[in-house]
Formats: sequence, structure tokens, C-alpha cells
Amino acid sequence: MKYQVGQRVTGIINNISDLGIFVTLSHHKTGLVHHSDFGNNWLREKSNYHVGEQIRVVIIHNYKGKIGLSKMRVNDPDLIDHTNSFSDTKKEKFTMVLSKTVSDAKKEIKKLEKDLVSYAN
Repeated sequence: MKYQVGQRVTGIINNISDLGIFVTLSHHKTGLVHHSDFGNNWLREKSNYHVGEQIRVVIIHNYKGKIGLSKMRVNDPDLIDHTNSFSDTKKEKFTMVLSKTVSDAKKEIKKLEKDLVSYAN
């Protein structure tokens, strides 16, 4: 899987060092949240993280297999996640698109429930 800049992902912390936090992503890829992501607070901040803990990050670069991550920029609107179907939705249409998504999901759940009942019989 090729990770794209702006993509938000959840990974597992596999190492914490002076360099930063190493995170294992899906498909056994590893990225680094560099200590500079925490500004001057790295020495204090690193004690808040633990190996094995889940962490939500954003891909800030992916060059020749080296994946750069950021914890602090997860909510940065300038980093557009092109894998998110809502990223290209205009503000004024968001409620309509979200309502349709919820409606479609409810229909799919009912269909799956019906299939499950018929399968059980």
C-alpha cells in the first residue's frame, strides 16, 4: 500500500527514542514522528507515549519508502486526505452528503440483517 501525503492513519507505537516516535502502520510499514513535531516540549512530551499504544497520525511525506508522520498536524486542513470521500465535499453540501451516507448505511444494514436471517434459517 502506498501512503499518500495528507492521509490520516492509526498505528501502533513500536519505539520511542531521542529521534522521535516510531510507528508501525498497516502492511508492516513504519514511519517516524520526528521529535521536532513536538517543538521544544519533546523531552516532557515523550513520557506521555508508550510502546504498544495506538496513535493517530497524518502522513506528511513519503519518499523512497521513508514515511514522515505528524501527530500535531492531524487536524491541519491544508493536508488534504484524498483517500477520504468527504475531502472534496463543499461546506454547504456536507450535511446533504452526510445524510445520504447515513441513509445508504442504514439500507445496507437492513439488507445484511435480512440476509443474515435467511442464512440462519
